[in-house]
Amino acid sequence: MICPACGGRVPDGSLTCPRCHETIDATQRISLSDAAWCPGCGALLPPGADVCPKCGSSVGPEEPEAAPARPTRDLDLPDIGATGELGEAEDAEETGVITRIESALPSVDDASSPVSRSDRMPRTRAFLLAGLLAVLVVGGATVLITHPWDPSATRISATTPADTSMSGFPGFLETLVGQDGNRAGEAQTIEETLSDAHDSLGSLSSRVDESERLLRSDGVLSSTSSEDRAAGLEAAQGISIEVSNLISDIGELDDGSEGVSEAVDHLETLGNWLRNRCDALTEAWQISADSADPSADAEAITQAMSAGSAFQRLFSQNYDAWDPAA
Repeated sequence: MICPACGGRVPDGSLTCPRCHETIDATQRISLSDAAWCPGCGALLPPGADVCPKCGSSVGPEEPEAAPARPTRDLDLPDIGATGELGEAEDAEETGVITRIESALPSVDDASSPVSRSDRMPRTRAFLLAGLLAVLVVGGATVLITHPWDPSATRISATTPADTSMSGFPGFLETLVGQDGNRAGEAQTIEETLSDAHDSLGSLSSRVDESERLLRSDGVLSSTSSEDRAAGLEAAQGISIEVSNLISDIGELDDGSEGVSEAVDHLETLGNWLRNRCDALTEAWQISADSADPSADAEAITQAMSAGSAFQRLFSQNYDAWDPAA
């Protein structure tokens, strides 16, 4: 190397110039496998250096200290005898060989064992038990869902007759027409529906006649109990509600066509006449139910009931003529 201060030649690896003693700031490549550090100041030493160039400490080789003896513990182990590995004439203590202890369990990777392959596979009994459990679970779920003992358990269609007396159509409806019976021929036409509404008006008119007969024979006489007269009032009020609901249903049947609109108008007129008659009948029953002596109030009861006579006459004169099926 060339000293940057005096220009003299300096041996490779020197940290100072031997002529001017100037520190040489040169990058040196030293293999870490051959590197050493000063025990005094910790500076990196060049290979083969006996004196630290930084602090002047001697870094010569020292004899390694002897490793301390490892403490041992004397265990009182039983003598298991010879294992057959050393031979009859050899003594394990003389050779220094540790006695080998054989395991009674075969190794997992020991392919020579006659039972190693069968031990890794599930036994036949395990397969049978798993199959039986699967059949029980699947079969039980199927039986629980299908209900084979009750075929109608999963039916969602209506099967109980519905009381339609409060909906304008007296009686009970056995089956539903629509989603529960979507077969050809079951859906009613508008003409059939209008005809059924006309028949319902006739049936309600007959029930009004029967209610008037009961009022004349029982509701006006003092021999009838107050409970019977209250029941007659409740029945008359129920008929009025049915007539009002039927009139509302008939009005919804109007589709705008000429024939249907005319039939709807006729049926609504019949319904209104019947409803006015029901109002007069209900008022008469109310007087009878509130009276302590109906026979004394017979004139007022009869006068209230006769207010519906004109509507009864109009209904009877036009009922047959306005039949949509005629």
